[in-house]
Amino acid sequence: MHFGGMTLMVNDVDATATFYAQAFGLDKVFADPDGTFVVLGKGVWSPGPSTANLTIEHWKKIEDFAEPGPANAFRVFLETADVDDAYQNALAGGGHSALEPTTRPWGQRIAVIRDPNGAIVEIGAPVEYR
Repeated sequence: MHFGGMTLMVNDVDATATFYAQAFGLDKVFADPDGTFVVLGKGVWSPGPSTANLTIEHWKKIEDFAEPGPANAFRVFLETADVDDAYQNALAGGGHSALEPTTRPWGQRIAVIRDPNGAIVEIGAPVEYR
């Protein structure tokens, strides 16, 4: 088993997908023709083992089996070598600062923003765990 990605449940699929594409350089790898979900990532989207993707989906698609939860009940983690640049791009794209870029005691550079829906997005440099 492997982690295949995550889905953000939102009201405005197009605006949210545009934010993540512009702020973090994610590519649109699939868009449902009915406009209710978009898959973002780096590469091709396909069911089964692949690279992890971020799906932006309208919350009404799950209303039959799940109550929509608060946008801050989880955190999206995006990895990049240039945290400061990604942070500035996110703010310029409509994100809101939650934690300015800082270096953690273990040497990892991180920053945290909230996307236009209020979801928490941590931007972090790669770190080697020993």
